[in-house]
Amino acid sequence: MPVIRVSDELFSRLEAYAVGFDTPSAVIERLLNEHENKANNTETAKPVNEITKIHDELFQFLLDYKMKYPDFYFMPRQKGDRLENGYWFLGDDNYLGIGFYAGGDTSNKTPNITFQIYLSDFYLKPLNRKQIPTSVIQLSNTPGSSGWDSKKPVIEKIKEKLGGFEVNRTTNGVEGRWNRYYDSKDYLKCLEEFLTKDKPIIDDIIRKAEKSEIGLLDKKKSEDKINNIIQLRKSK
Repeated sequence: MPVIRVSDELFSRLEAYAVGFDTPSAVIERLLNEHENKANNTETAKPVNEITKIHDELFQFLLDYKMKYPDFYFMPRQKGDRLENGYWFLGDDNYLGIGFYAGGDTSNKTPNITFQIYLSDFYLKPLNRKQIPTSVIQLSNTPGSSGWDSKKPVIEKIKEKLGGFEVNRTTNGVEGRWNRYYDSKDYLKCLEEFLTKDKPIIDDIIRKAEKSEIGLLDKKKSEDKINNIIQLRKSK
């Protein structure tokens, strides 16, 4: 079998795409499949216009929620070509993630805590999950990423208080990402459950945490990014 040598930096980038106990070979194969448009999820992937419709539906849902609760904040996508194309939240054609807290996994370049929706089976098949869409709370704290040690108590407390988390990824045998699955395919219903039942518990844990790099959102930054998308929506 041929041996390919890659830099530490490239290996770290590959790790960010790992699912569960993926090997580097499996990650490369999946990325090639996606690039060549030959992935097994071709029949289940949603067309782009349907994906942007979901982004818009979620954004409006959160705006309406904010009208009722003015002290509520969320963080949409901040920049990039996808933002200009109506992808108001993080992700791609296979998933989207909504941030409600400050703090990110520098290895994944994703928030430490997100409400995430899988839009196809691309990431679900390795996890033996079939329901599409599937909504989850995702916690991410890759070993060795910035602030990893200070974030561990917060992550562990959330897992303990909410329960039901499953390991999504390990790095060198150490757990670094977890999903807590919602039962319903109705992502708006799942998001409402997150906001009303799960988020208050997470908020309380974060407020009580000491010396953690996971925190509540900067209100002005959140408002600025939300207003930016409001203007983009008006221009379409």
